Amino acid sequence: MNAPQTSAKVRARLRKTLGNSPLACLVILLVAATSGCGPAGPTLVPAKGTITVDGKPADGAMLIFHPVGGKGSIASAAADASGAFDVISNGKPGIVTGSYKVTASWPDPAKRPKELTLGGTIEEAPDLLGGKFVTPDKAATTVEITPATKQLAPIELSTK
Repeated sequence: MNAPQTSAKVRARLRKTLGNSPLACLVILLVAATSGCGPAGPTLVPAKGTITVDGKPADGAMLIFHPVGGKGSIASAAADASGAFDVISNGKPGIVTGSYKVTASWPDPAKRPKELTLGGTIEEAPDLLGGKFVTPDKAATTVEITPATKQLAPIELSTK
C-alpha cells in the first residue's frame, strides 16, 4: 500500500473515531501537513499493539508517542473496536527507533459529534480516562522501539 492511501485511511479512521471535533481536526491537520512528498526520511519500524481499559478493548482510544529527550518525531495511533492499533509517523505506517512516552485519551463514543454544522459549536467528547494519561509527565507507559520491534506489549489501563 502506498503512502497516500495509508494517509487517507488514517484520516478516515481518525474522523470516524473522533468525528469533527477540534482534537480530530488538529490530528488530521498534523497528519496531512507532515505527509507530503520529499525525502524518504528516517527508517520506520512497523509497530502495532493493543490497548484495554479495565480489561476491555478501548475502541477509539487515541495514543500519542512522545520521543524521550525531545529528539525524533511524534507518532500516533487510534484503536479499533478490538483495541488494536497500528502506529503511524508523519502519515506513514511505523515509528522511528528510540524510547517513547505514550499518552492516551479515550473520547466517549456515545458523545462524539456526528457532524460539524455551519456556525455551530462542537463540544469535545469527554475523555473516559479523565485526563489521567494525557500529558507526557502522566504517560500511560514508556516503550522502547528497536529495529526488531513488531508487537508492543499490551497497554492495560485502569479508570480507578
